[in-house]
Amino acid sequence: MGGGLTIKGGFTVIDSQRRRLHDHVVELGFTSLHGYLAARCQHAGLAELAKELGTTAAVIRGLLAQADLTPPPQPELSAQGRRRSTEQRLATRAAQLGFPSLRAYLTARISGQAWPLAKVAGELGTHVRTMRRLLDLYQIRRTRQTAAQRQIGAKGRRAQARVWQAQRQARLARLGFTDLATYLHDRVIEEGWSIRRIRAELRVSRAWPKGQMDHLGLRREPEEDHSRSRRRTPSGSGDSDSTRSRPIRIVGLSYGRRAHRHAP
Repeated sequence: MGGGLTIKGGFTVIDSQRRRLHDHVVELGFTSLHGYLAARCQHAGLAELAKELGTTAAVIRGLLAQADLTPPPQPELSAQGRRRSTEQRLATRAAQLGFPSLRAYLTARISGQAWPLAKVAGELGTHVRTMRRLLDLYQIRRTRQTAAQRQIGAKGRRAQARVWQAQRQARLARLGFTDLATYLHDRVIEEGWSIRRIRAELRVSRAWPKGQMDHLGLRREPEEDHSRSRRRTPSGSGDSDSTRSRPIRIVGLSYGRRAHRHAP
């Protein structure tokens, strides 16, 4: 029986260069040369890969072609490299400030202390656009407003209040009143209007007239007191009609009457 070599299964012939590159990527923590190229070519250019493996860019280009791998365009790779460099620099700065990582620093400054982006960027020595990108990258969101945002909100509310005040004053003027105190005195004391009717005429919320009455020192008597007063009035009494038509009594300051009466 003649001697011979029988091989079952497949095998790959690896030249010395590929074997050396394979051993190198294993030292870098990858299981294969293909796995290394697939992972690294998306983030590093040919020159960087060649430097890592101790070979030339032409060899790396050939290996990528054989593996059917297409790296991103060079401008995109360059931008990625700049971002990584920036993040490393900012992480170093965060460590100098006593934080274990850049993420921890951003979480503390943005979510915890509500610093504005400009202040954070100034402390790290970078641009506000970079801060926005990093916040999106780390999914960090504000939990409360900054001092500037609170000031802007308060300023907006004051401006809105002035607009509403002007609208109410114009409404009072059209109704023939010079101020709110005179209006409330006339409508509530003289005419016995309800809060609902006042709301409808002034076009305001339910709480606003009541709040203004409290502010002006006016106090409405409870409705049940008037009901009991009406029940105590003898039937057929001469002044029963005046009792039924008597408006709600207001305890408070007295105000001057308006210049002319307004017909309801």
